[in-house]
Amino acid sequence: MEKPPELQAILNASDSELIIISAAVAERGVAFCRVLGKTESVAWADEALRLTWMAVAGEPVEDECADVLDNLDLGYNDDEDDTSQPEFFIDQSLSLVGNAISVLLKPDVAKVELSVNTMRTLLSMLDFTLTGEQVVIVGYGEETPPPGPLQQMEINAEREVVDLLVSLNKEGTQRANISSIIPRVKASSREFSTRLAASIEEVADLSNWEL
Repeated sequence: MEKPPELQAILNASDSELIIISAAVAERGVAFCRVLGKTESVAWADEALRLTWMAVAGEPVEDECADVLDNLDLGYNDDEDDTSQPEFFIDQSLSLVGNAISVLLKPDVAKVELSVNTMRTLLSMLDFTLTGEQVVIVGYGEETPPPGPLQQMEINAEREVVDLLVSLNKEGTQRANISSIIPRVKASSREFSTRLAASIEEVADLSNWEL
């Protein structure tokens, strides 16, 4: 099965494009930490993202990024994950930010794909809760159901970033300076995060999580 264009673009991306894609995913996904996380986790995420965007813009902060990555502290155990608890979503959110720094320091297609797939999975879990946890059974040969509203919002956001990157690399031209689209990608990702926060709060209420 052929991959959709927003995922195919990751396979064909340059190092700088991989970095901005992963940074955008992290900025969108940090909403989970900001809504559900403790003060120290939010502070770490905010500082890590600040440095990440500085580095994306070409500022020499790689050493600071490496230091902040060393201070990433995830509280869950892979063998004991409970996806019904807010801690799972907090740690996944922090992992997205950590992954963005890792890609920044050493661009890696697999890590970017992991970030995108993680974000999609997290949002599909929110969609499942918000739609009343209705299980859909798909038979062999049947088409899978369309993405839920939040997951589709994420797919659209991914496509927006890809379209901006494509606009810089029209056929027959050299790769343009990616810094020209950074403000737009950053602003759009933060707007997404703000919108997502409302849905996370709704899920927290439905799940009886304490904020």
